[in-house]
Amino acid sequence: MEKLIVAGPKRLARELLAELQKAGVVHIDPLRPDELGEYRLSPAEEAELKRWEAVVSQAEQSLAVAGLAAVPSNKPFAGSLEEAEAVLRPVASRAEVLGKERAALEEEIQTIELFGKAAEKLAALAQGLDESPRLGVIPFLVAKPEELEAVRKALQEALADRFVLEAEPLENQLAAVVVVKRSELEAARSSLSRLGLAELRFPGAYGAMPLGKAAARMKERAKLAPEELVGIREEVAKLSRESGEALLALWTRAKDEVARYKAVADMAAGKYGAALMGWVPQKAKGRVEEALARLRDQIVYTFEPVDEHHEGHQVPVTLENPAWAKPFELMHGFLNTPAYGGHDPTVMIAIFFPLFFGIVVGDIGIGLLFLLAALWLAGKSRRGETLRIDFLGAAFGPDVLGKLATIGKWMAGWAIFWGFLYGEFFGTFLEKLRLPGIFGLKDGWRVFYPTGPSFDPDTYYGLIPIIINRLDFAQTANGLMVFAILFGVFQVLYAFFLRMRLGLKHGHMKHFWEGFGYFSGLVGLVAFAYNFLTQANIPILNIIFGVGIILFFVGVALSREVLMIAELPGKGGQILSYIRLYAVGVAGGVLASLANQVGFGLAERFGFIGGVLGFLVGLLLILAIIVITTLGHVIQPIRLLWIEFSTNFGFFEETGRPYRPFRSVRSD
Repeated sequence: MEKLIVAGPKRLARELLAELQKAGVVHIDPLRPDELGEYRLSPAEEAELKRWEAVVSQAEQSLAVAGLAAVPSNKPFAGSLEEAEAVLRPVASRAEVLGKERAALEEEIQTIELFGKAAEKLAALAQGLDESPRLGVIPFLVAKPEELEAVRKALQEALADRFVLEAEPLENQLAAVVVVKRSELEAARSSLSRLGLAELRFPGAYGAMPLGKAAARMKERAKLAPEELVGIREEVAKLSRESGEALLALWTRAKDEVARYKAVADMAAGKYGAALMGWVPQKAKGRVEEALARLRDQIVYTFEPVDEHHEGHQVPVTLENPAWAKPFELMHGFLNTPAYGGHDPTVMIAIFFPLFFGIVVGDIGIGLLFLLAALWLAGKSRRGETLRIDFLGAAFGPDVLGKLATIGKWMAGWAIFWGFLYGEFFGTFLEKLRLPGIFGLKDGWRVFYPTGPSFDPDTYYGLIPIIINRLDFAQTANGLMVFAILFGVFQVLYAFFLRMRLGLKHGHMKHFWEGFGYFSGLVGLVAFAYNFLTQANIPILNIIFGVGIILFFVGVALSREVLMIAELPGKGGQILSYIRLYAVGVAGGVLASLANQVGFGLAERFGFIGGVLGFLVGLLLILAIIVITTLGHVIQPIRLLWIEFSTNFGFFEETGRPYRPFRSVRSD
């Protein structure tokens, strides 16, 4: 990243910003030198900004009425502000009218659907008495006939015999009316209110009509309103076809104009001149120079190297990762942005998260399900669709869906790979399924078959021997736990190595000695643990243990962090926490195995009927297990990379500024 300084005549400020916006690579920061003030828009410019903002607002409202998303157009409007307003005015006016008419008709139809039958029943009960100058009618609804007795009793206490209560059944409730003298309406309403009942009032214009007229009007409008709504929707569709592209072009141009006006506020200005400061990735300098070349005779500019030690906290961060790892930036980007000059954990996550997921899941069938989901997401991404999850209030655009699809494919690939090693397809289904003889295989062969001293080769034979039977705890538990711990040894030690390197790079010697101390102490603890657990008593490991502990205390002393002594066992525990890769996975494997035992047990006990029933029961159990365990199978691997790895090298201690280049909405 390099710093860009540009200075030139004040009158060219917006033209300069237009060129930088086209380049789309400059992250603009506010420039506030003591010698210059903030660039302030003139009254005329303020007025133009408000007019362009009005164009944006009206275009968005019109697009919403037309059912179109506000997405950038490849051909933005090229005319003046006055021309833009002239083009937009009739379209926006028409869209506003259609939107109001459509909303009113939809509301009316909904009202008729909700209250039409009730209005008809209540009108029949009221017999027009609600139009009498002396009598008043209170319509209401009750859920059960028994409630009417309580209503009658309450009215009797309040009004003696000066009321009439009638009711008619209405689907799952009762429509009822109370007729009283107009002077006693409030007393009757109070009696109903004490019972938790309220007078039924129709929405909108129907609320002001007598019951008979409201019922008749609803019946009439029930036929006409849908036809009118169809006509309005046809007009909206016509508006979308005829004006959609124009609205998008206007919106795109207006958004860019508004962005330029607002970016001016980040510039410094004197009476006649203005200056701008920004940040440019080194590989994008050529695009900036090309953009500024059009103004070369009227402005001056310079690129300056970043002083990482003094300016690092100000510099925006771009993540430079290989294309295959880019999608995995999603998996930490929402947590934190690495500080400038810090370490980006993307590649580590890209390598180990899918691998860890595969180790945990280790099932061909589940891997294939993830592959299908990834291919589905990839298809939506290619079609430019957005995935909306309403109950979460989330929406994922095509770019995010494409990245999720790539991550899903890696996860599926490793799950299938480890599934072959474990011999698991929806648990032990292909291990328990016995097939008739074919291709030289005798009757009763299995797709996956276990081997080892615990399994009789005359009973267990088939196509593919199970290489790692993780459900055979006696044979594989210790090896798989050690295998998982080795990942912890590597990642936790590497994290503290990174802490040392970053501490030296940035001159933070306290961080260097912390990393040095923990790294040395953990190397010593690992050496001691190996000797103790294996009883090998290898002399060189004893020496490593002693030297490691001594160097640990050197790190404690030089970093002046006495709490490191108490925290060292916890850091060792972080290495051991990688056992979860085995434990979480084998728990899911056991559950899937039990589901298969239930299914095959029913088949053996009840023959063909039992086989069909067993298949259905087993399938339901497997699906339930997948739903229950999938979240844990995803969270546990990424947690190791977030906590045990990223925390230890200081990923969350410093926050970088995301790189936000000033560019057209067409580039977003």
